[in-house]
Amino acid sequence: MRTSLLLLTALLAITGCSAASDKQPVTMSVIGTKLKLSDPNRGAINRESALMLGATAQGLVAFDADGQIEPALAERWIMTDDGLSVIFRIRRAQWADGRPVTSAEVAARLRSVIAPSSRNPLKPLLSGIDRIMGMTGQVIEIRLKVPQPNFLQLLAQPELAMFTTNPLLGSGPYRIHSMRNGITRLRPVTDGAEPPSPNDVERDDVRLRSERASIGIARFSAREIALVTGGSFADLALVRAARPASSQFQLDPAYGLFGLAVAADSAALSNVDIRRALAMSIDRDRIVQLFGVSKWKPVLSLLPAQLDSAAPPAALAWVQLALPDRIARARAYVAAHPDLPEIRVALPEGASSRLLFAALADDWRRIGVRARLVGADAPADLRLIDEVAPQSSALWYLARVSCAHKMPCSQAGEAALNAAGLATTLDNRAAAIAEADAAFASNQPYLPIALPLRWSLVGPQLTGWRASAFAIHPLKHLRPAQQ
Repeated sequence: MRTSLLLLTALLAITGCSAASDKQPVTMSVIGTKLKLSDPNRGAINRESALMLGATAQGLVAFDADGQIEPALAERWIMTDDGLSVIFRIRRAQWADGRPVTSAEVAARLRSVIAPSSRNPLKPLLSGIDRIMGMTGQVIEIRLKVPQPNFLQLLAQPELAMFTTNPLLGSGPYRIHSMRNGITRLRPVTDGAEPPSPNDVERDDVRLRSERASIGIARFSAREIALVTGGSFADLALVRAARPASSQFQLDPAYGLFGLAVAADSAALSNVDIRRALAMSIDRDRIVQLFGVSKWKPVLSLLPAQLDSAAPPAALAWVQLALPDRIARARAYVAAHPDLPEIRVALPEGASSRLLFAALADDWRRIGVRARLVGADAPADLRLIDEVAPQSSALWYLARVSCAHKMPCSQAGEAALNAAGLATTLDNRAAAIAEADAAFASNQPYLPIALPLRWSLVGPQLTGWRASAFAIHPLKHLRPAQQ
């Protein structure tokens, strides 16, 4: 933390004119290590790869600035009245090597996502797909086993971007123009239209870096760049220490998970009463207040809202108790296990994690539990989950805490989750979701703390930037098109 703040102070001393006026390219930093294109079918991708995929390899549909669905590779689509078929019309587009995009190629790419060999992180949510067909002309049909009202939200995620492999080539909306001196320059795709004038090319380009949060914050404060994106809880203490203008520190109203996953092999937490004791004794309001972010919302349940469940989020009886009563009950649970060992908590490096751990350790000390902070990859009893949900469905939350993620298993919860995936009507699926939610809540494989926090630093010239529930900010919408 001290080194980062010294670097921040030094860079803030830099003076000069902003390189991010409305007449010039958008200049930005994404918090991370390296900008590169990665195939999500080989495993989870980081935020830098997600941004690059979203910029250079669009999906059938995309998110607009407000997080709503808009056309992308598909110029239009229709859903049949029974909700079991979505038919897309592919617009005339080209891969980065100049070849036309065909419906057969897009269908093949979609089938590869759900293939047995795929390790795409969204694959479990696509089990409701029955068939994917590339039809004559530029038409693709996706048939579903059961209606999925939020299906298009999945198709808009970077993990479902359409591209060819070897090499990885997308169809836009940007193409990589150059990568020099740590700066990647993106240029808009014209798809055979008249090329923009030289001035428009310069204005509509995007220049971006991937770098540590401290450097990006310093560049923004020195007005070298117009945007820092990819901010999360891990960098929160640093950006709060920099004290950006409130109009420039922007939060996304993201839904998802921010809490502690219980390791399935944890001997210390094999008893559900101990897991409940840890969950009920957390002072979530104090944790949120420690970081000074008024819009950060604490949560007490796995589901943040009812979503597509037949019932409100499941909550145990302790949720209705005042915090002092929760602590008393938690202390009684712990007292029944006098040989409870020290609890290992795995968090990412940084000042934010140290502050969070200090608060948790203090809460648990009051009930007689000792805790120790360990590295993010070290063996642990509890491990931080900080993820944004890719769609507005309870199925993602339930799948994320299932046995597949090496958390304490609930056989009843697993059975209900499987039933939800096989349901043939929306009513049956909603009922199965509610049943699974109640079973997982009772088993307490996850200790909820708050909603995930995603932040950006946004310059006043980026008038098109909007807060998004999916924390995705398309580059082409950062500012209005030039009139």
